[in-house]
Amino acid sequence: MQKRVEEECKILKEKVFLNQFTVAEQQVFELALDGYSGREMQLILSKEEVTIKSQRQNIIRKLGVSTMKEAVKKFQHLEYESSRKLLQSR
Repeated sequence: MQKRVEEECKILKEKVFLNQFTVAEQQVFELALDGYSGREMQLILSKEEVTIKSQRQNIIRKLGVSTMKEAVKKFQHLEYESSRKLLQSR
């Protein structure tokens, strides 16, 4: 039961984190999390280079970081913190 509650908390944190982005920015960010380049994102999402660049810059600005790599690390840190707290509670 506790594990299920903690997993739900982790999912909620991730949703709160992602809700600061538009749907289009969420799509770009999810691809960034999977390691796709800007060019690959253009092909997958069928969007212009300028659109992808703009969405990436919006994500970077909203998270207060300098690069998309830092944005990804910030999200991964959130996941790491959730996992660490899960392990500490056992």
